[in-house]
This record gives sequence, C-alpha cells and structure tokens, in this order.
Amino acid sequence: MQKSEPKETTQLPNHAFSLMVEQAKNGDNEALLKVLQEMQPEIDSLAGFLKLPKEEGIQEITAQFIERIRG
Repeated sequence: MQKSEPKETTQLPNHAFSLMVEQAKNGDNEALLKVLQEMQPEIDSLAGFLKLPKEEGIQEITAQFIERIRG
C-alpha cells in the first residue's frame, strides 16, 4: 500500500509569514490583510473559547492582533 502524499495547504512557509508580519509592522496594509487571512482559521477557533458571541469574539481577537502587530 502506498503512502498518500500530504495534502497541499495554503499556509505560507514560516519565513514568508515572518516577512509578511514584518511588512505589516512597518505599515504595509496589504501585508496585514494577508497575515489576517492566514490567521483566520486560528482566530475563528479561538473565538469559540471566549464568553462572547462568536462574531464578537472574532472581532475582539482580530482587533487585539492588529494592535499587537501595529503597536
């Protein structure tokens, strides 16, 4: 029986992601949007642990994430 190939993911390699975060820190809004897009599955998952409605949790986590990057 052959081993199946790992499924291709849309995740960026660590170096590319780190570079994008650095660009976002330096004010690149397009890079910030790409970072947020890459982090969206984790943000959605974490929002379920907050004592808020899920959409509010997503907004809160996203706002805090942006603040940490830009702060």
